[in-house]
Amino acid sequence: MLDFSREFLVLAKHANFVKAADELHLSQPSLTRHIASLERELGFRLLNRGTMALTTAGRFYLGAITGLVGELDEIVEQGRRIDAECDTGLSVNAISSSNNQWMDIVYESMSLLQSRHPYAPPAHLFDDDQLTIASSVFLGKADVGVVFSMPADLPEGFACELLFELPLLVWLHKDNPLSQRAGITLEDLKECYLVNPSTPNLLTTFEGAVETFRKHGLEPKHRVRTLTEFDRIPFTLQPDEMLFKTANAAHIPIPATFLAEARFADPGPKYQVYLLYRKDAGNPQTTEFVKICHDVAATRSLTRTP
Repeated sequence: MLDFSREFLVLAKHANFVKAADELHLSQPSLTRHIASLERELGFRLLNRGTMALTTAGRFYLGAITGLVGELDEIVEQGRRIDAECDTGLSVNAISSSNNQWMDIVYESMSLLQSRHPYAPPAHLFDDDQLTIASSVFLGKADVGVVFSMPADLPEGFACELLFELPLLVWLHKDNPLSQRAGITLEDLKECYLVNPSTPNLLTTFEGAVETFRKHGLEPKHRVRTLTEFDRIPFTLQPDEMLFKTANAAHIPIPATFLAEARFADPGPKYQVYLLYRKDAGNPQTTEFVKICHDVAATRSLTRTP
């Protein structure tokens, strides 16, 4: 009945079997049989064959079926979108640690994405500590990666967009003389060591710190340490080592009694947070998620400079 009703809509528009059959890519006899079959199933005539005028019942049916067909088309289209989304749950690779603003943005954006696609699998964090965040995106393992430095070689088809930047502070061992100094500079830290975590997925934190130094014409010292969790770094800090932290509006508790917080002299360095993703992604939610992240960052009034 539905297919024949669609044909009736075309016939009612043209009031001519030949023109309607041509639009429907049917022969005129076939269309005539279909309309007759529809009338038998409905139990009333739709049009007068001589004048091609709709009957009273035909006018009623035309108005009713037009809305129903439109609603059904929307239902079918929504069903197809849901079916496509069932296999495309978004995956995000990011370093999850306490008191960081990028994960606040990621979690809020995941929630907003889910509210827009209630039938799709929830977005989730990609978990593989043996891949760098950039590699997980380049290899198609994760849809979006949160990184702290621009990749040296960005493959064609990928984008790395600045999400926001935050002022920095630094944690130092209390035995480091710089821990007592007010208004330090990156130049003051040139003899201190950055900790380079050996676990690949933590590498972006180190790369972001290195990029910060290089933007100010400095090459930092560093040493490799076996670590599997970012939040473990402060507990391993030695007197000649340093750890950058973002200077959030809220005070970040220092996790170890042997550590001290040092602030930079104005204007201090800033930490860049980027979103890395494939522009022609097979997952249709990727670009939408990236836009949501930008919107959330803007709502939180986080700075973003080109």
